[in-house]
Amino acid sequence: MHGRLKVRTTEEQKLIKEKKQQEKLKAYRQGFQQILSTRHEVPYNQTSFAICSQLLIANPDISTLWNYRKEVILQEIETSDKSNEEELGKFMTSEIKLTEQCLLANPKSYGSWYHRFWVLDRHPKPDWNGEFALCSLYLMKDDRNFHCWDYRRLILEKIGIDLDAERKFSTERININFSNYSSWHYRSTLKQLNQESLDEEINLVQNAVFTDPADSSAWFYLRWILSSQDVTKKHKEDMLCKLESLQELDPDCKWIYIAKSWLTKGVRDGNSVAADGDCFRTLIQIDPLRKGHYNDCLNNID
Repeated sequence: MHGRLKVRTTEEQKLIKEKKQQEKLKAYRQGFQQILSTRHEVPYNQTSFAICSQLLIANPDISTLWNYRKEVILQEIETSDKSNEEELGKFMTSEIKLTEQCLLANPKSYGSWYHRFWVLDRHPKPDWNGEFALCSLYLMKDDRNFHCWDYRRLILEKIGIDLDAERKFSTERININFSNYSSWHYRSTLKQLNQESLDEEINLVQNAVFTDPADSSAWFYLRWILSSQDVTKKHKEDMLCKLESLQELDPDCKWIYIAKSWLTKGVRDGNSVAADGDCFRTLIQIDPLRKGHYNDCLNNID
């Protein structure tokens, strides 16, 4: 009727959306083809290079496009005036800014993080300290970004920061969020366990599992701790005692029973064999999806 705003139906909206997607896909394919057709030109095709930037901002997970940019950068390095690093530095810095745009679109883009380090490693004046600060900012926004944790480890090798300070940083991130596989794993790469650090690590992981027994991340870190040759029988006995207390509070938590079997592994006696059998029989009841695995464990008890 006259004077009324026409409202599109759901079907019409769907068709319009599909049409726009097809148009974007067509443009993307045309841009990709343009890059492939000029990839081996020397000097490089600047139009293709600009199109590549646009495609990566739209989708930063295409390895072929990042590889093309590396080829162009190597070309720039080879042809640059060695006496004038300023122009090359500007070119490399613009490339770093492109990765920033890509990371805004996808902070967990492996290609973006890798390319960023690759470029900085060839930059005439890389700002490694600035990169380290950037990592801290990203991890404060999302401390589960394992790509950023890996990148941070690479930057550490460049600036030689005190590993004790890094352990403190990882402790802060873990205390904020115990459910963080990436932070726990990063911590395990910083320093080998020894008698001096073992008690600290055990206390940290105990606090985590008592805070949230159902979360698996700290339990896996406990398993890593138990792989240390410095873990003594006394450590294991103390941990078993604490797990018994935790089990009373949360009798249906499968990780408690699994951890108890880890603690008795390699220290077999009549009591531990019987305890393991009880653990696996309980696990069959509370975690039936893995019944076959627990039955195998029962059959393999010495």
